[in-house]
Amino acid sequence: MDWQNVDLKIARTFPKVEFVSAESLRATLQLNEKPAIIDVRLPEEYGISHIPEAPNLQSSTAIAAAFPDYAEPIVVYCSVGYRSAAVAERLESLGYENVKNLRHSVFGWVERGYGLKNASGSTSKVHPYNRAWGVLIPKELHAYSL
Repeated sequence: MDWQNVDLKIARTFPKVEFVSAESLRATLQLNEKPAIIDVRLPEEYGISHIPEAPNLQSSTAIAAAFPDYAEPIVVYCSVGYRSAAVAERLESLGYENVKNLRHSVFGWVERGYGLKNASGSTSKVHPYNRAWGVLIPKELHAYSL
């Protein structure tokens, strides 16, 4: 598995979903333009690490309940971008106007050295999800061995 194959699979499965790069999102955050950043991973993944201030909401229904403004900018992410692309697509079908999927999701974020946190504070480790996705990031970024 490599990023090119992941990107191709996501593009084929969710062709209408828009993306934002980790660099672009970080620049936006530094300008104090704060879209709602939402982690759609499972609670056990979120507990290991997540982008600061990102709530953990796994479904479009939960996101719609928490963010009822259909014009509010929303960025969703998961491990590599596949699950979050599915959520982004569902949000768009509900009428959300400004939804983006974080390209390469939390893996891309942590690879660039951008901050993550958990209940203990800052961390540079991430849940590797599974063996197939885990090979996309260096093992030293894994919270545990697969």
